[in-house]
Amino acid sequence: MQPQQLSAANDTALTVETDDGVLFAIDIGVTLYFTGSQHQAKREAILSIFRDYLDLVGDQLTWTTNPQTGRWKKLQGWDSYITPFDWLPSYGRGEWEFTYHGGKRRTDASFYGFSVLGVHVDEMHPHLSSMQCYFPIDFFIDREEKLPALLQRWCEALAPEHGYAGLALNRAYSHHHRDQAQLLEYRYAQRFPGLQINDPSGHRLNLARGPKGVDWLTVLNDGWLEKLGGREAVRKQMGALPMLDYSDGAILRAGPMPQLGDNDNPETLAALQDYRRVAAIIEPVRIKDHQGIHRRYTPSMAHEPRLDKENYRAWLARF
Repeated sequence: MQPQQLSAANDTALTVETDDGVLFAIDIGVTLYFTGSQHQAKREAILSIFRDYLDLVGDQLTWTTNPQTGRWKKLQGWDSYITPFDWLPSYGRGEWEFTYHGGKRRTDASFYGFSVLGVHVDEMHPHLSSMQCYFPIDFFIDREEKLPALLQRWCEALAPEHGYAGLALNRAYSHHHRDQAQLLEYRYAQRFPGLQINDPSGHRLNLARGPKGVDWLTVLNDGWLEKLGGREAVRKQMGALPMLDYSDGAILRAGPMPQLGDNDNPETLAALQDYRRVAAIIEPVRIKDHQGIHRRYTPSMAHEPRLDKENYRAWLARF
């Protein structure tokens, strides 16, 4: 597979498909990392964000997970099965999670999806909880509330540690074709600098030590802003680039719209200059020692490149 092998339902809906379903979808992704998942206020904040998401795209969701077993359940409408509003408010201590997506098959990558993992942490394991959601890349074009304002409102509610939003490569919900999927993901990472490449489980283990890097929208709480000299010092460095405040932090916006870039077409890379500017600002706190996100290939593909530790750290430093 090559990165240019994309199919499009229209000129903005990009997918990579196999005989077994949709392997990747390129969409607008939002990721927030937070602490306090055992506190009622944080759970209520997640539910308020999820309600917002449902108000926007709820009729597009087709699959969810059983909150006890994690098994997939086909929906006949988003509320045709037990919802987090039914069980999360009274859930006891411990790890909790839920996932929804809009794929045709239960494993399909989709332009619609919402997932949360609330981890139970202690001083020996300072892991972060995470929330992710996805939208088609043209979703906000004709909407009155654009993504920056929506994210600002969500950050006000959740008070995340950090996060980001922009163009993302959304994976399938399965390990089918793992070797081929890893190789294709590696090629996308090398070709399109503006495309976010995620590994939620690995990030939760690593990102308590620092934010992952920049995106079109980069979220930093006051703790990270203070390490960069404080809000006003960061605002001064941002210059004409917007900085959206919320009670516990700010969102750094790298230009008027998300950018993909293309290393095979150098003319497109000039559009990423605002990403580079924001990257230079947050470089002192960006995590430098993240582990790799790809497993070893099977022997028949052992010679192929992957996002191992060295390559993923280089990718994190791409700006």
